[in-house]
Amino acid sequence: MKWLKKNLFLVAGGLVALGLLGFAIFFLINSKQAVDEVSAQLSGQTEELKSLATHDPHPNQENIEAARKEQKKLAAFLQEARKFFVPVANFTNVDSAAFKTLLETTISEMVHGADKAGVALPNAPAKYDFTFKPQRSSVVFAPENLVPLATQVAEIKAICDIMFDARVQLLVGLRRSPVAKEDTDATDCLFGRKPMTNAVTGAVLVPYEIVFQGFSTELAAVLEGFYRSANCFIVKNIDVQTNIVQSAAAETIPSYFSYPTALPAPSAPPSQQSATELMMRRYGLGPGGRYGRPPPPLPSSSAPAPGAFAPPPRRGPETILDERPLKVTMYLEAVRLIEQVRPRAGK
Repeated sequence: MKWLKKNLFLVAGGLVALGLLGFAIFFLINSKQAVDEVSAQLSGQTEELKSLATHDPHPNQENIEAARKEQKKLAAFLQEARKFFVPVANFTNVDSAAFKTLLETTISEMVHGADKAGVALPNAPAKYDFTFKPQRSSVVFAPENLVPLATQVAEIKAICDIMFDARVQLLVGLRRSPVAKEDTDATDCLFGRKPMTNAVTGAVLVPYEIVFQGFSTELAAVLEGFYRSANCFIVKNIDVQTNIVQSAAAETIPSYFSYPTALPAPSAPPSQQSATELMMRRYGLGPGGRYGRPPPPLPSSSAPAPGAFAPPPRRGPETILDERPLKVTMYLEAVRLIEQVRPRAGK
C-alpha cells in the first residue's frame, strides 16, 4: 500500500497507456473491416470494367455514336407519336367568371351543333345541360375545381362534335367522373370510376360514358370519328341493344328503310245495270233476293275475276330491308399527357 502511494503517478500512467492501447486495437480492427469492404467494392468495379471492356458490342467510339443515333431516332418517334395525343385544352389558371363564360358558350355551341346536324337531345324541348346542371345553377366555384371542370367541358364538346358529325338520331345521355362536391347528387356522373394516372407515361385517363340511338351506319361513323380524332380517346367497351322502343324524340325522325310489301290491287270496274234490274234488286225480286231465285254460285277463289289484277306467283324468298335503330352505350377514356419538367443541368 505504501508502494502504491509512493508510485501513484506511475500506476496512473500505466492505466492510461493500457486504455490507449485497447482503443488503438479497437480502431485497427474497425479500420481493417472498412478497408476490406472498400477493397471488395474496388474488386467488383474492376471486374465490371473488365467485363464491359470485353463485352460485345464494345463501348468504343463507333458504338457510342451508334447509340446516340438510336437515341435521336427514339426522340423523333416520341415527337411523332405526340401528334396522336394532342390535348383537348391546356387550362392552367381559370377564375369563376371565365369558367362560367366558357361553360355557357360551349353548351350553346353544342346545342346549335345538334340542331344543325338533326340530332335530338334529351329532355326536349327543355334545355340540356350536358352533365353540368349543378355548375349552371351556381356562380361561385372552388378554385381547385376550376381547371378540371374546364377540361371536362372541352372534352365533352369534342365527344359531342364527333357524334354530331356522325348524325346519330338521338343523344340519350352523357356521364362523366365527378369533380366538385356538387356532383355527388348528380345523376350524370360516373360514381366509382375516377381518373387514373399511368405511373410509366404519366398520362391521366379520364372516363366518360355516352349513350346514343341510331343505326349501324351511325355507330360506324362514331367509331371512325374517335379513330380519326386529333385528340386521344380510347374506346374501352361498347354495349349495343336491339329491339328497342323509340322515344318520342326519335319517332319524329323519318325512317329511310321502310318499303311497301305489296302493291294494292286495282279495283274492278263497276258493272253497267239497267233501271229495271236496280228496281228488282231493291225490292228483293231479282236473283238472290227475298222473293227471287237463289243466287248463282260464287266463282272459285283460285280463278281471278274478269278484269281483276292477278299478282305474279312467287318463285323464291323475298328480302326486305327492315333495319331497326340501335341503342349504343359506349365507355371511353380521354388521355391527357402531362408534360414533366426536366431539371436543368447544374441544379
